[in-house]
Amino acid sequence: MPNQISLHLGDALSAEADVLVAAIDGTIKPRVEQLDRVLGNIGRAFTKRFPSADFVTELEAQLDLPLALGRAALVEVSACPFRAVVLVSSLHHVEHLDGTAKRALVRTCMTSALTLATKSGFQKISTAILQGGWRLPPDAAFAPMIDAISALPSDLVVEIYCIDAGVFSALAPLARSLGVSVVGA
Repeated sequence: MPNQISLHLGDALSAEADVLVAAIDGTIKPRVEQLDRVLGNIGRAFTKRFPSADFVTELEAQLDLPLALGRAALVEVSACPFRAVVLVSSLHHVEHLDGTAKRALVRTCMTSALTLATKSGFQKISTAILQGGWRLPPDAAFAPMIDAISALPSDLVVEIYCIDAGVFSALAPLARSLGVSVVGA
């Protein structure tokens, strides 16, 4: 069976999935007390929504930094709906990337995340649109994510979440044209 891909209006943190994908700035190696500074929006929201998961402590124990751009690392978690968080190193503030390189990085990050999740035995993945710290427009980030998911030979269920209704409405026709199911308004 090919991968099942869907676009959802909602919050990736509310999904029922094995794995949550979250972007980080993996290119830096912060002091232990500043480890939370590598987290992107999803990671920071995760720590607030699931304080019992003690995510920063899990990062300290399981994550080796620096993590090169495009690479992924799996962090096992508990006391939350997910079994693991796959961190993708897509946020950075050092190198300048043109639009083509940004889209390639999105594809590489998605491929790395899904390959790692699959090798770890997970099948249902929740992610937001990987726009990166450079704020790639949602439609420009969405297409390479779909390319990456579609290229993997497995039975993954990947749910891509968009919390902004306007962005979701704008992406829905693109999603349908790429063969992605659309769930929500």
